Amino acid sequence: MARESSYRAKRVSQLIHQEISQYLIRELPEFLGFLTVTSVEMPADLKTARISVSVLQKGKREDILKLLQKRAPHFRRLLANRLNLRYNPELIFDIDTSADLEERIDQVLEDIKGKNESEDKA
Repeated sequence: MARESSYRAKRVSQLIHQEISQYLIRELPEFLGFLTVTSVEMPADLKTARISVSVLQKGKREDILKLLQKRAPHFRRLLANRLNLRYNPELIFDIDTSADLEERIDQVLEDIKGKNESEDKA
């Protein structure tokens, strides 16, 4: 039974990912290329959807997050019209900072590489 519910949660999260991505393209075109839905996580009961978004411009992250949170009820109504679910999930938007971590790791690796090269020359 748990396997079935986890499959359903995964499938519904994929559908929500596709729908929210399309809504963002249509309804927030000014952020096209700067805003990406990176993941949607749902519990087995399908009552909440945690939507992670990546924002390219670091200075606008908080403003975009506030805008998405403000528009969450609107997106929720749109999802209710498109998806035939028993419960219309509550949408929770979060900023995905994994790209920042990757950038920091790359920077640290470059620093280590530079130190190793300078030690080899000495």
